[in-house]
Amino acid sequence: MKKALPYILTALLISSVIIYLVALRPSPKSRKLSLKISLDKRDKNPYGAFVLHESLKKFFPRAGFKINYEYPGDSKVFGHNPQNQLYVIVQQDFFPQDYEIDDLINYIQRGNSVFISTLNTNSQLSRFIRANVEKSNYIDEDIIEYDSDSMQAAITTPPFQGQRQYSYPGYRIESFLNRSDSSISEILGYGYNGEPNFIHLQKGNGHLYVHTSPIAFSNYFLLYDNNIQYFEKIFSLFPSATPVVIWDEYFGRPHAKNNNKKQWFGFIMKNDYFRAGVLTALALLLIYTLTELRRRQRVIPVINSPTNDSLEFVKTMGLLYYERGDHGNLAQKMSAYFMEHVRSRYKIFAQTLDEDFVKELSYKSGVSESLIKDIVIQISRINNAEAYSDTELIALQKNIEAFHNNE
Repeated sequence: MKKALPYILTALLISSVIIYLVALRPSPKSRKLSLKISLDKRDKNPYGAFVLHESLKKFFPRAGFKINYEYPGDSKVFGHNPQNQLYVIVQQDFFPQDYEIDDLINYIQRGNSVFISTLNTNSQLSRFIRANVEKSNYIDEDIIEYDSDSMQAAITTPPFQGQRQYSYPGYRIESFLNRSDSSISEILGYGYNGEPNFIHLQKGNGHLYVHTSPIAFSNYFLLYDNNIQYFEKIFSLFPSATPVVIWDEYFGRPHAKNNNKKQWFGFIMKNDYFRAGVLTALALLLIYTLTELRRRQRVIPVINSPTNDSLEFVKTMGLLYYERGDHGNLAQKMSAYFMEHVRSRYKIFAQTLDEDFVKELSYKSGVSESLIKDIVIQISRINNAEAYSDTELIALQKNIEAFHNNE
């Protein structure tokens, strides 16, 4: 029972956690609309990017779509010598390292296009595009609620034709490009206050587009009024025959952020189900540790059975008497030892060694009467003879030994 106790406790804990998670899981009817800014391709809430991701598939019907989880330029996703591809990066924060910027530059120079839409970036990208990204009404934390304030996004003519401005009544969360270098970049769009939020750069045979209002690609913005045209006009800059469109998931992962951001453990713990899994694992580890800490029984040492010292003493004394030649004395002690054995084991207290003694001992011991008679005769001889030869002593010893072997 004690051995099974840890397993019983573990099973009860796991069952409790499962019941707890099922009880807390909201039903589809009771789920509230999330206003969290995720820009996730699977998120159908207002500030997810599900509409953008699906619209890309329809806008480039002949393109092959891929999801990138590795560093830019990884041959498993991008190919060995890619050309004419479109790499789409839509993230709240874009924090590339120097080597990742180098990979993007090499990718662009080979004749590919990169579209980056982000609210916040680091100096690595700013140095390359020669412009600073300034935030407007945006905090570098996971804030669920922003004050609703109609946001506007405008595009330039040319290259775009028709309607220039697009707006919606949701969050006004945007950034703008400050002090951009017009010698290497071209401004293609503006934000709420007329600040540049969309530029184009050319590097080698490819193109880089940097956009700082990714909320304009959220589900809410694109589905409001005719704002889907904003998406269509921007992505009309890329050839409709683009062979491959790659959606980025690499830079949205914790490792791509700089050191002052939350670490991977904090990122996992934000998710309710991951947090429940981590806490369950820690609880099981604690239970295992506590059960294994209990005092175990020490190893029981092997104790050898005690030797028969009395038998060893008898043998030693017998050898001593035999070597001294005192056969009669030794025979008397052997006969006394034999009679003591008969009294202690078979409870026969005979005064004389007669026929009744022989029959009773034979009956109780199972030894033949003839052997017992020989022993009785030899014992009588010891008591009556003045001298006892070594031959007679050896014969007595053999008969007594035969008696013990046949008991």
